[in-house]
Amino acid sequence: MGTVGALLGIGGGLLIIPFFLFVFHFSPQQTVGTATVIVFLNAISGTVAYLQDRKIYLKAAVWFGIATIPGAFAGSYLASFFTGKSFSLLFGCFLLVMAGMLYWQSCRRVADVEFNPDTFQCPMKLGVVCSVGVGVMASALGIGGGIIHVPFMAYVLKFPIHVAIATSTVILAISAISGAISHAILGHVLWIPAIFSGIGAIIGAQLGAKIAGKSKPQILTKGLSVLVFVMAVKFIMNGL
Repeated sequence: MGTVGALLGIGGGLLIIPFFLFVFHFSPQQTVGTATVIVFLNAISGTVAYLQDRKIYLKAAVWFGIATIPGAFAGSYLASFFTGKSFSLLFGCFLLVMAGMLYWQSCRRVADVEFNPDTFQCPMKLGVVCSVGVGVMASALGIGGGIIHVPFMAYVLKFPIHVAIATSTVILAISAISGAISHAILGHVLWIPAIFSGIGAIIGAQLGAKIAGKSKPQILTKGLSVLVFVMAVKFIMNGL
């Protein structure tokens, strides 16, 4: 989970949530709160690794990350209203959309041009507006938000793909710490599984960040889209 999360800049919440719900039978609130802590640990570890590779566009990371904070707090409170079936249905529908986005992303080619942070320009206001909504969804569903940010930055804001992945990881860290604090205040976090799973996520994030710059993530993204589609069907059937 940690390796895939850092490799694609998505945080890994998509993969850990089904495990908590269907194997450990956590409540929706415990699942989301615990996953948010793990996503934070994964993202902060990946951030440290990406900073060393100088792939992060810090201006966007800071402003987009700050924009997620109000939504992250709001999302944690929204999670308090989920029942088992309502969460499964909503999460399943979300996964269905994400599976389509991942497959579309894997079929497109983005030239990974040389990146110069001193000359690179992007529509910051559009990125900030998107990040507000991402913060709500990320904290309410425990998914991290990178699965939306990476394609948005790569295909709409025209980031080089590896810069989008690295920058998304920093945004995830800012968003997830806000959500984790709010979920902890509300009593949604199970600390023992959060810490032990988080340790694995930290190690995996270092590995994912190291191979991200040398990899072609299209194949992995396509495979992940199939897995997410299968999970979507399972969640929707569970919610009906």
